[in-house]
Amino acid sequence: MKIIRQRRGLTLRKMLLTAAAMGAVPLSAFAKDLPPTPEGAQKLSAIFATYLGTPPAGAPSSITVVPEDGHYDVAVDLAAMAAPLKDTGFSLDPATIKYQLTEQDDGTWRVAGDAFPSISLRVKNVAESIEINGYKFEGIFDPALAVFKSSQLSLDNQKVKAHGPQIDETIDINALKLVQSATPAADGAISLAAHEDFGATTMAISVTPANAAPDAKPVPISVQLAAALADIGLDGVSIHKALDVWAFVVAHPNRAEIAANEPAFKELLRALVPVNFKLTEKVETKQISVEAPQGRFGLTGARFGVVAASAPGAKSSAEYDLAMDGLSLPAGLLPSAMSDLVPTAFNIDIKASGFDLGAGADEAINDLHFSGDGPVIAEADGASIFAKMKGGAPIAIELLPSHVVAPQIDLTVEGQVHIEGARPSGTMKVRVRNFDKTVAAIKALGPLASPQMLGGLALAKTLGKSESDGALTWVAEYGVDGAIKVNGMPLGKAP
Repeated sequence: MKIIRQRRGLTLRKMLLTAAAMGAVPLSAFAKDLPPTPEGAQKLSAIFATYLGTPPAGAPSSITVVPEDGHYDVAVDLAAMAAPLKDTGFSLDPATIKYQLTEQDDGTWRVAGDAFPSISLRVKNVAESIEINGYKFEGIFDPALAVFKSSQLSLDNQKVKAHGPQIDETIDINALKLVQSATPAADGAISLAAHEDFGATTMAISVTPANAAPDAKPVPISVQLAAALADIGLDGVSIHKALDVWAFVVAHPNRAEIAANEPAFKELLRALVPVNFKLTEKVETKQISVEAPQGRFGLTGARFGVVAASAPGAKSSAEYDLAMDGLSLPAGLLPSAMSDLVPTAFNIDIKASGFDLGAGADEAINDLHFSGDGPVIAEADGASIFAKMKGGAPIAIELLPSHVVAPQIDLTVEGQVHIEGARPSGTMKVRVRNFDKTVAAIKALGPLASPQMLGGLALAKTLGKSESDGALTWVAEYGVDGAIKVNGMPLGKAP
């Protein structure tokens, strides 16, 4: 699996690099409505070079710009772009993406592409091919925003194949569509929204563990996902400032050059702080099934979301929620007595707040040192960065109402912990419906239910508070002195 992660990481970075080349470079030098000219093509080439670098002497350029009738033809040579990664074991066969850039009379640019080449690449000893059919991209790039003010990307299907000593993989993705828009926000920042629809996806994977015996057979795994969707929102980010940092790194491509210009680099980084942004992401899919040697694992639905916000002072927060419905396991995987206790659905919602990302980022920038070959941030500086991020206020970790359901379990839990000083403090509330049925199912486990477990359940019932619907609740309080109370009753003594 490590090989898969490394290979996908490099592939993803190359795709992002290409997208950035076409969608996040400031073309403000061409704010007037001018027809394509050789001089204009040279200026465009210079702008791309600012953010993608220039090739070594004698090497081909990764991007060429040619003026045509009413537009500029832009060709992105992916193999040339990947050439600097050759020493890492990454290589890519010749493949070129072509776009048409048309200058608009309002200073924006229309960008269009209607084909995507087949790609063959290698990451060390793993070979991969990518085939995309029905590719189409249209967008309006706004130099004032430094991103597309609107864009649409679609494809009919995509097939990815990978082969290596320990893995064979095939991924088929049906129709995909992405719609994106951006508007100006305060202080030169932007607000961006994107919606993506994925068609049904099938994956067939055959993996041989690294420590397997020489005659071991590969482990086959197949995954089927129904249609999925994703929504992403980003507010309060300055793309122009981020591109200034990017251009600096391109102009100083190695650590020694950055070290020689470290103060200037840090000033560019500080321009991004304090950050005042919000990131939201929601992903949802239905009907997931996994066929493995143990049998079929299934879900009728899954969804997760992330909300991260940074604000001046100790007002930053992050929330993560995950939910799964209709969980099913292969028959015979677990003892039959456990079937009543295996969750079939759950949701977990966790939020952390009260920290200062801006102060932590500023301290991290102060602690950056590029001279030498050691870590750019010394391990000893980690504590000071955390201290700045924590600030003077307590960090609150909140477990918002979360639910676990099984045939004989119906449990809701919520609570909050404050991290301040040597010991945390907080409360936790647990609510269980049909508690007696849950206990009976646990007793049915026989030897798997230890006397200590059964004794703990008996004590829990004694301490539980009955609700009007028959449910039992427990409210646990944790003091800074280490003392614990359950429904107001002390348990033991404070340390």
